[in-house]
Amino acid sequence: MNRITLFLLTLTVTLAAQSCKQCKKDKQAPLATQDTLHIPGLQEINAEIARDSTNPFLYFKRAQLYQANDQLKSALTDMFIALSLDSLRPEFYLYAAELFKQSGEPKRGIALMDKAITTDSLHTPYYVKAAELAYIDTTLPNNFTIALQYLNTAIGKDPQNADIYFFKGNVYKELKDTLKAISNFQTATELNPRYYDAYVQIGLLLKQRNDKNAVKYLDNAIKVKEKPEDALYAKANMLKEEGLKLYDSGKTDEAVPVLLKAIDAFKEVIRVNHRNAEAYMGAAFCYYQLDSVQMAYQYYDMAIKVAPLYAGAYFSKGLCAEDLGKKSEAMMLYQNCLNIDPNFTRAKEHLEQLRRTP
Repeated sequence: MNRITLFLLTLTVTLAAQSCKQCKKDKQAPLATQDTLHIPGLQEINAEIARDSTNPFLYFKRAQLYQANDQLKSALTDMFIALSLDSLRPEFYLYAAELFKQSGEPKRGIALMDKAITTDSLHTPYYVKAAELAYIDTTLPNNFTIALQYLNTAIGKDPQNADIYFFKGNVYKELKDTLKAISNFQTATELNPRYYDAYVQIGLLLKQRNDKNAVKYLDNAIKVKEKPEDALYAKANMLKEEGLKLYDSGKTDEAVPVLLKAIDAFKEVIRVNHRNAEAYMGAAFCYYQLDSVQMAYQYYDMAIKVAPLYAGAYFSKGLCAEDLGKKSEAMMLYQNCLNIDPNFTRAKEHLEQLRRTP
């Protein structure tokens, strides 16, 4: 028996043992029986496995069914059975590593990727996944350095892989090395001109540097994706902040068209996702800044409808109600805000002031 098969079987036995401990705690319904009763399609695939128990793709299929129903331990058990039957399938290794990530066990995912690399040292997705897992594992000493080591090794094997540079950009972003982060994200877009997430990251980083090219990169992101919610929101927020800065500097005439563009951009976000509460809040803020209090009132109301526990939305709508002379409604809105967040100081102040006003 080779080392890889032994490793996989050991992990399978470990997971199975953990499941058995659970079963002992709940003798009424063993895990498999309970799953069969509650997961649509599980009985059918169990029957397939009974007929063809050495088919690794059936366990892969069942693992995906378990994952879809938040039963990650069962999914992992099936993936290690699949790998013990076929230890050369890249999709099996990568999927199992993703399950470890979702289970909050990135170290075990890294160990699995190391084993996968021994089966095919030229398959760069293994290095990228190992780097991703190291990147998110804050308990791992020097995790960013380890992530970069995997990625640099991958570049040596496949220098045209855009994903490698994208993940390097993320690591450097966390290390606060903005120039290296931007450089790697740019390389990702050069290798893959439709790399949406890389364009968004460049736009956000350039925004932090007050670089006017930020909008250009966000526009590129918007062009390459059908529903570019993140890029649209980032652009809208950038325009809002620019308009507010102009307004605060007394440049009202210049601020107005910028704020109107911000409103249009927030509305684009809403068209992509009508449940994006922040987009309603952003549009409402711009309307309020432009003294369109009634429109601001309406958009804050829409924010409340999609996010009923958003304390700030109640407070902001309360400000509009107060400006519109709706005192009793404003008091109710401030109170609703405080019911959600008792420490919302400004809501307390406005409510107390209205109570004192005849």
